[in-house]
Order: sequence, then structure tokens, then C-alpha cells
Amino acid sequence: MMFAQQQGQPTLSVTAHGAQNLQDVETIGKQDPYVQFSTDFQNAKSFQKTYVHKDAGKTPTWNQSFTFTLAGEPELFVEIMDEETTADAVIAFAAIPINQVVHAPGGTFNGIFEVYTPSGKAQGEINLTLTAHNVPGQNTTFVQPGGQPVKGTSHINEAHQKRIKSLANKEKAADVGTAALGGLLAVGAGLLANKLVNDNKKEEEAKKEAERAAAAERERFENEKKHLEEQRHQFEQQQHQAQQQQHHVVQPQEHYQGGSGHYDQGKHKKDKKDKKSKRHGGSGSDSDSSSDSDSDSDSDKKKKKGKKWDAHGRSYSAGDKVKYNGDKYICLQGHNSQPDWAPTVAHSLWRRD
Repeated sequence: MMFAQQQGQPTLSVTAHGAQNLQDVETIGKQDPYVQFSTDFQNAKSFQKTYVHKDAGKTPTWNQSFTFTLAGEPELFVEIMDEETTADAVIAFAAIPINQVVHAPGGTFNGIFEVYTPSGKAQGEINLTLTAHNVPGQNTTFVQPGGQPVKGTSHINEAHQKRIKSLANKEKAADVGTAALGGLLAVGAGLLANKLVNDNKKEEEAKKEAERAAAAERERFENEKKHLEEQRHQFEQQQHQAQQQQHHVVQPQEHYQGGSGHYDQGKHKKDKKDKKSKRHGGSGSDSDSSSDSDSDSDSDKKKKKGKKWDAHGRSYSAGDKVKYNGDKYICLQGHNSQPDWAPTVAHSLWRRD
């Protein structure tokens, strides 16, 4: 069984390249044109518009594309507008028959279309590339892309012109209201003109102020980011220094019982006595022990008084007190001193008294 191939939804692609020879509706400065399109001008929400070409005057360019779904609409309605602070002004308008696009080779038409002022006077042209897709009766003959635009057909749709005149009247009313308000605030026509100029200056100043505020915000963000990076770097350095310090502060060798890992205080004292006895040439008798005990007692008393800390192999026991850099410190566990185990550094060995 054979089925007919279904076509997609008919559409019209519109690329607005630019316009030329437009009328100038701006009294002060250059006009800011944009163009809006619709296949149903009675539906205000159906319009699609280009960006505003600031200060383009009579020769704006846009180079923007749009797509419209077609449901039998015969014309594309074009409205070229000047962006205003109150109501936008009409520069030109036109109605373009879609039929000429459908019957063009490949359904594509790169054309120059005449546009009209609200009063109906032909003034200016707009360059559009129009392409029809999936439209019944479309000419599918292959056409080479590109090429120079050709003269297209455009005209005035009377109903559309009524809308254009209504827009123009709203713009004039807004201008009159602005002028009346300016007249109340200014003294004389000369001051009114100055006010309009000042309004433009204020608008420019407001834009510059917004740009300055944005720049200041970016600078503040970058400064905060830099500050956080510095804090993170300092934290990492402190962590690294702490690890290095912990690596260098090696626990002193102690006497432990067997494999239990407990410190043998008695054996530690006995070793000290044996070492001391050997230094004095003794045999390790009770009398010598008594003598050593008295000597150790005197030494302990001196240690308790807090002598200056000795960095060169001095033996310190838990409870010994020393002076270092004008402060007193108490020994937390026995060890032999080394230059890099100063009381202010080796916190596992010394505590400030």
C-alpha cells in the first residue's frame, strides 16, 4: 500500500538586511530605527522585531531572521519604527504580498521593497530575503544562493494604514504631553529646548553611571575573589608549615617496658644513675647511689628554680622549669635538648608556665 508523503507546516522565513533613504522623524539627534513584522497586524502580540540600531539615521542595518507560521495569510506587514523614550514614532510601513515569494524559483525572493510614510508617500526601501516552505503551489526550481536583490512588490493596505496613523497620533500626543510638561517646568520656549537637550544629556549620564556601577561591581567582585584566593593561599601555607613543624618535632627516645609501649620511669631513673656513676668512676654501690641521689636532688632543686634553656644536648625531665626569651616554661616529658626544640616551637615538650 502506498501513502502520500506528508508535508510540514507552511512557514515564511524573513531576513531583514537593512533599509535606506528613509525619512528622518527625529528632531534632535539621529533616529534609532528597528523593524517589526507580522502576518496579522490586528494582533499586536504577533509582531516580531529586530534590535534597535542606535543612531543609524536613514540607513539602518539589522541582518536578523525570523520565521512565521502560515495559515493562508496573503501578506507580510512591515513597520519601520524609531525608538523613543515615550511612544515610538513611525518611520515607514508597507504590505508585501507573499504570493511573489511562493512563485519565485526555489520559493526564495531577495528583494528591495518600497516603503511608505504614514501619510501614504513612498519614501525609502527595505531589503528583505523571504523564503516560503511547504506552501502549496510553491516553485521548487533550484536557485543559486546569493545574488543581487531585485525589485519586489509592495503596497499600502488601507486597514494597515489606519493602524499606522493611530500609532503616529499616539506618538504626537506623547510629544505634546512631554512639551506641555516641559512648558510647565521651563520658562519660555528657549528653556523648553534646553530641557530636551538636558534630558538627552541626563540619559547619557544615566547610561554612563550604570556602566560605572557595573564596572565598580565587577571590580568589587574581582577584589573579593583575590582576597579569598589570598586567604586560601595563607591557609595552605599555614597547613604546610604545621606539617613541616610536626615532621621536625620528633618524639625523644624513651625507655619502654617490653613490647607494651609504656614508659618505664624507674628504668629511666636507673639509667640516669648508672650514667652518672660511670662519669664519677663509681661502682654503683648504695653509698654511691645515695651520693648520686643527693646530687640529683640538688640538681632538681636548681632545675625547679628555672635556669636558662640550653639548646645543646641538655637532659630535661618532666617538671623541669627553664627561662626562654624572658618567659618561663615547664617540661612536659623527658628529652635531650636540640636547637630546633626550643620551648616556643616544641609544644609537645614544653608549656608556658
